[in-house]
Amino acid sequence: MNLDQARNLLRFATWHPTNGRNGDGEPAVSDAPPRAAVRASSLCVASGKGGTGKSVISASLATLLARNGRTLIVDADMGVGNAHILQNIAPAHSFADVVEGKLSVRDVRMSCGSALDLLAAGSGISNLANLSSWELSLIAAGIEELELEYRHLIVDSAAGISNQTLAFAAASDVVLIVTTPDVTALTDAYAFLKLLLQRKPACTPLLVVNRVESEDEGQRVGARMCSVARKFLGREPRFLGSLPDDRAVVRSVHDRAPVVTSEPDSAFAHAVRPLCIAVLEELQRSTAHGMGRTLRATCGAPVGAR
Repeated sequence: MNLDQARNLLRFATWHPTNGRNGDGEPAVSDAPPRAAVRASSLCVASGKGGTGKSVISASLATLLARNGRTLIVDADMGVGNAHILQNIAPAHSFADVVEGKLSVRDVRMSCGSALDLLAAGSGISNLANLSSWELSLIAAGIEELELEYRHLIVDSAAGISNQTLAFAAASDVVLIVTTPDVTALTDAYAFLKLLLQRKPACTPLLVVNRVESEDEGQRVGARMCSVARKFLGREPRFLGSLPDDRAVVRSVHDRAPVVTSEPDSAFAHAVRPLCIAVLEELQRSTAHGMGRTLRATCGAPVGAR
C-alpha cells in the first residue's frame, strides 16, 4: 500500500456504509458470517512515565482511525482514566460498575461519534488500579464480545510498568511506546520496553518521540533509544518518528477535543497524520488476535464467558 492509498483509507470509512451502526445509532447487525468472525485490530499506546502525551496521541489516532472503520477506545488507566475528557463526554458508568457486578462492559460503552466509542476507566477509584485476575477477566470477557463489532481497538494505557499495564500491552496486536526527550521519560520507556519483550518476545514495538523542538532532535532521541535497546536487549523498537512540542495540544486539552479535530492545521496535527498512516499499515500487516480474547486467556475466563 502506497502513501496515497493510505491517505485515502484515513479519509474515508470503508468497512461498512453505516460504520457498524444502523439508522438509530445502534450497532448494525450483519448476516455475513465471514465478517462476524473478524476481531478488531488492537493498538496499545503506552509509556513508561506519565506526562508524555500518551492520551493526547491516543485521542488523535482514534479519531483518524475511525475514518477507516468503527473504532473503540479502551481507557486502561484504571481508576484515574481521562480519555473521556479529550472526547468531551461525561461517562455515567465505567469499568468500576463492571467489577462491582452492576453492569456489563457493553452497558458502560459510550458513543464519542458516528464511528467512535469509549470504555471509560473511572476516575478517583483506587481499587481499580490493582484488579484481581478475576476482575480483570470480567473486563476482558466483555471486551472480547465487543471487539467483534469494530475494525480498530485503541488501548489508552496507564503509565508505568505494573503487571496490569503490561498485560493490556502484551494482549494487543501492536504496541506504540511514547516517550519524550526527557532523560527520565527515556529511562522509563526503556524499562517498559524491556519488560514487554520479556513478556512477549516475538513483538516489535513501535516508538514515537513526543514534544520535540525539531525533527532533528526527534531523530537523535529515537536513534539513541534504539541503540541502547539493541546493545543491552539485543532487540529494538521500530522508530516511527517524532511529534512537535505544540501549544495547540494545550489548547485542545482545554477544549476537551483531539488536536486533529480542534486544530487540524496545527503542527502537531500535521505530524500525527503520517504517524497514523504508519500505525494503520502496521495493524494491517499484523494478525488480529483479539485483545479481549488474548487478555482473558492470560488471566483465566470467568464462568459464562464466551
